[in-house]
Amino acid sequence: MIDYNLYVITNRHLCAPKPLQTVISEVLDAGVKAIQLREKDLDDVALFKMAQPISALCKSYNAHLFINTHVQVALDVEAAGVHLPDVDVSIAKIKAQSDSDFLVGCSVHSVDTAKKRETECADFITYSPIYPITSKQGYEPAVGLANLKKLTEQVKLPVFALGGVTPARVSECLQAGVSGIAVMSGIMSSTDAGKRAKAYLSALMQRTEK
Repeated sequence: MIDYNLYVITNRHLCAPKPLQTVISEVLDAGVKAIQLREKDLDDVALFKMAQPISALCKSYNAHLFINTHVQVALDVEAAGVHLPDVDVSIAKIKAQSDSDFLVGCSVHSVDTAKKRETECADFITYSPIYPITSKQGYEPAVGLANLKKLTEQVKLPVFALGGVTPARVSECLQAGVSGIAVMSGIMSSTDAGKRAKAYLSALMQRTEK
C-alpha cells in the first residue's frame, strides 16, 4: 500500500562524514515513511550488511524500506519492496518469488515506459528528472512539468516526481497530478537532513489540506 507522499532516496557519499544510518534516523524522526536504499556501488554482501540494521530501524518507525535493484537483498532483510531502474527487469518474476505485499517501484523517463510498467503491475513509479540538474553530468534532460502532467494523466499508478524538486516546487508538481515527491540530494546533502525532510513534508501537507 502506497500510504506515503515523500520518498527519500539515500546516497551515503552525499551525507558523509555523517553515517548514513544516522541520517536515516533523522529523517524518520521527522516523519518520513518511505526510504529507498540506493547505494549502487555496493555488492550484495556489503549491501546486505548495510541494509540489515536500516531495515530494523525502518520497522521500528513503521516506515517502508525499498532496496534499489538488489531483489534478493530486499527479500533477505524483509524490506517492504524493491526499486527497479529503467531497464527491462521482470516484475512478474519478482512478485512470484515474494509475498503478496512485497512492493515494486520503478524508475521511468518516458510515458511509454510508465505505461509498460503499469501493465506489468508495478506498484508505483518515479519520473525524472522534472527540473534541470546541473550537478549531475550525463543526466537525462529535464522532462518538465508539462510532460509530468501528461504522464500522470495517462497512467493510474502512483507517480513520484524526482529530480530538482525543492520544497518550493512541491505545489506545482502536485498540481501536475503526482502522488508525491522523491528526493535524494535535497535531503541527503543537507547538514540537517531532518529539518530539510520536515520542509518537504510541510509543503506536501499544506497542499493536501487545501
